[in-house]
Amino acid sequence: MDPQLLRSIWPVFSAETREQIQAIGAKVLGLEGPSRERDGDLLPSLKRLVHSLKGSAASLGLDDIEQVVHAIEDSLGPIRSEQGLPRDAVEVLLRGLSGIEAAMARGDAGQQPHVDGLDALLRSLGRDVEVAPATTGVSDEALDALDFLEAALGALCSPDVPDRAAVVRNAVERARALKALALRTGAERVATLAEATALGFTRMEPGGDPASLAASDVAGALVEVRSALGVASPRSPDSPRAVEAPRAAPAPVVVETAAPVAHVAAGPESRGSASSVDQTVRVAVKTLDSLTLQVELLVSGRAQQARRAEAYRALSDNTHEVLLHLERAASQLALTGGGPALDSLRSGVALMRGMQKRLLEVAREAHRDGEQLALVAQVARDDLRDLRMVPSSNLLEPLRRTVREVSARLAKDVTLDLTGGDVRLDRRILDALKDPLLHLVRNAIDHGLESAADRRAAGKPETGRLSVRVEPRGARIAVVVEDDGGGLSPERVRATAVRKGLLTEAAAAQLSDAQAARLVFQPGFSTREQVTATSGRGVGLDVVQATAARLQGSVDVEFWPGRGTRFTVDLPLTLAAALGLLVRSGTMVSAIPSDSVERVLRLKPDDVGTVAGRVVARVDGAQLTFLPLAEAIGMPRLPLAIESGRVQTAALVVVGGDKVLYAIDEVVGQQEIVVRSLGRHLQGVRHLAGAAVLDDGRVVPVLNAPELVRAARPETRSSGPEAQRPRILVCDDALTTRFAMKSLLEIAGYPVVTAADGEEAWNILERTPCQLVVSDWQMPRLDGVGLARRLKSHASLHSTPIILVTSLDSPEDRAAGLEAGADGYLVKREVERGKLLELVRQLLPA
Repeated sequence: MDPQLLRSIWPVFSAETREQIQAIGAKVLGLEGPSRERDGDLLPSLKRLVHSLKGSAASLGLDDIEQVVHAIEDSLGPIRSEQGLPRDAVEVLLRGLSGIEAAMARGDAGQQPHVDGLDALLRSLGRDVEVAPATTGVSDEALDALDFLEAALGALCSPDVPDRAAVVRNAVERARALKALALRTGAERVATLAEATALGFTRMEPGGDPASLAASDVAGALVEVRSALGVASPRSPDSPRAVEAPRAAPAPVVVETAAPVAHVAAGPESRGSASSVDQTVRVAVKTLDSLTLQVELLVSGRAQQARRAEAYRALSDNTHEVLLHLERAASQLALTGGGPALDSLRSGVALMRGMQKRLLEVAREAHRDGEQLALVAQVARDDLRDLRMVPSSNLLEPLRRTVREVSARLAKDVTLDLTGGDVRLDRRILDALKDPLLHLVRNAIDHGLESAADRRAAGKPETGRLSVRVEPRGARIAVVVEDDGGGLSPERVRATAVRKGLLTEAAAAQLSDAQAARLVFQPGFSTREQVTATSGRGVGLDVVQATAARLQGSVDVEFWPGRGTRFTVDLPLTLAAALGLLVRSGTMVSAIPSDSVERVLRLKPDDVGTVAGRVVARVDGAQLTFLPLAEAIGMPRLPLAIESGRVQTAALVVVGGDKVLYAIDEVVGQQEIVVRSLGRHLQGVRHLAGAAVLDDGRVVPVLNAPELVRAARPETRSSGPEAQRPRILVCDDALTTRFAMKSLLEIAGYPVVTAADGEEAWNILERTPCQLVVSDWQMPRLDGVGLARRLKSHASLHSTPIILVTSLDSPEDRAAGLEAGADGYLVKREVERGKLLELVRQLLPA
């Protein structure tokens, strides 16, 4: 990597790596303890951390650190959770982490981050280290080619090149010749670098910005070639072998350009840069996140303050109405003669006038203070947002080294196209995307792009093309990784899923191609038969999906057999507070990010019809998928207004180029929301981005718009397999508990519908077939015991089993529940221990 670019990225990499090293060390020590006290995810999470650290080091060209981490990863490969690590193995791993920390300290000081005693450390970690033979001399032909290429680079970097195409053509020919020479002498490293140099010169021919980026790559490759050949610096300009360089770039230009690049990390200039960096203020990410959250809460609090101001104004209006009544009564009393009562009434009216005046003043002050607070909060939020917004080039540029290293390792020629580097996005999103994007790129090279021989046989160019781009989409962004390889194979994915025990053969056969393709996001899924340095460990695409969900986004995959594969990660531009559209479906109010709602429509019955078996609505001449929102988020399917001939309210949700109409009952309002995480229990509920607290104190779920749109596509909707599986009704008045049990059962493969109380559950049971009911006891309207009695006394539903899940744990409560007809009784703390799934499997028919 270009040293200048490495210096700009190093502070971020250093801070992240130190956190990863600390986490890895803690998890390694945890593996030394007794297995019964260990978290079940300890070893898998440790492997994910090590795998991510290896990829980060490789992307920056930090070979020493990458080798140590790779050795640690290999040593953890055969370990099983129930085995743990012996003491000596723990000490060796910690010694490896200490070596990495020492290298990081050198990098922080502006030196090369070398690992002391690398060979001995690798051997202690179980890696076979080959001792390279001493270099006895360098071929004059290789040196001639290197001098020529450096001179050509200098010529192409000058503002006026007489014949740019000729210079590029000659440079590419000489680089190919150097590659052939290196292959004859067994110098595979030099051959790989020479090929990368040839590709870089090819990209420099058009000129402009792409040529500048390519020049940086070519300069880095030539520096590595010189290092691999054992030559410390370019030969003197007086050397007779330098006169073969193109006349447009004399040898002194090469000296001034290449030498500083080779030694910039350790030179005085880099020390000066390091000192200037030290003068800046460094803020811990945790502190910045906390500050951002407080500002977002301040913005949200502004809505609550505005609500109180409106309450003051309404109270003032009510006071005015009371005064009118009192004055009218005083006038009537005065006509009848008055007396002491009239004086008291007039005194009361005077006091009420004073109260009304004060209320008006308080309302005005509250409004004025609210406006000032809104201005301060908006400025603070905008400043913080700008502080966190960084160009996407910080995310994209490190991929060049990754692509070069992985393609060389796999003997594949790959051209990388990067687009959208000037798009600015939230630093939190950028940091979180580093590992997922690295996995997607490595996956595209290893699994997507074919070998040169296979591409020739398919009639394709030998050089594969990989495109990574960041596309702005209004208030959201899309990170797209696309290759022109053979395309994802659904048949192979199905076979792998069956072999790994994720699905039965019958279940795999029922999946559509689009559903089968999404299996690649399952944890531990890999179609690679053997574990290699690049893939096969089952660590990768599950990280992409988990990260996208955590960032209120989604990931999708498209493929074209024989033509390529495209992964699209859709994310918000920033994670700050945003506007949310509050909609009601049945009895549930939920929030949809306003940037995903194009408009709200009122549809007539004639606007909705059926095309090819799916319900669509005509909007502006286009036919859009039409679905009830309640059904999409797992709520009971209630009758729609349009089914009884009335006008139907619908929200047009748009993500990228996809549009879906969701039927809702009404729009409740719109306000600023701060999305909060729902924790690990609800991570599997894909349509939920989190929850938000409204200005009136209500907690509402925030829907994940990209996931809603993706799930509405015809190719991803399949009712066949789901209809054959037992449907479970979950009934609980607590939103969190309801969705937690829903998520638990859905992960186990059961379709689930939910209800907020017993009365709503009974309405669902009367019109929707359910094979089992899981219900809370204490609920409004109709409790769980009442629901059980009504269910067991019904003529056709009496055989439906019901499980009561409650916090009531006394023997008397259990006896009362079972006497009411419950087939199972669980205390809520037993749900997390897997008791619910055990009981469900016992009660449901095979």
